[in-house]
Amino acid sequence: MSVAEANGTPSACSLDLSAMPGRLAEWERVLACTRRRIEIDGGLRVEFPPRVDLGDIARLVAAEQQCCAFFDFAITVDGRGVGLEVRAPDEASEILTTVFGDAA
Repeated sequence: MSVAEANGTPSACSLDLSAMPGRLAEWERVLACTRRRIEIDGGLRVEFPPRVDLGDIARLVAAEQQCCAFFDFAITVDGRGVGLEVRAPDEASEILTTVFGDAA
């Protein structure tokens, strides 16, 4: 996956092509319990039920940041519940949607 250079941040996913199906499957497994997806400025907020494994989310976020530095992630646990906010430059909006889905 590749996007245009944005603000000096590496703009392409550096994950080996052979590893992409496995990574996408990991995200699908974690995102399967999503309660809802909300559009936010520059990205998406994915909300989970309280029983979600925060360790799985954190591990995947860290791995994704290593290969896709154009994503910005924030994990929140607050009155709204457990959430993962993902932001990306406009050029990466298709990648964001492919991995994390559309706002509903």
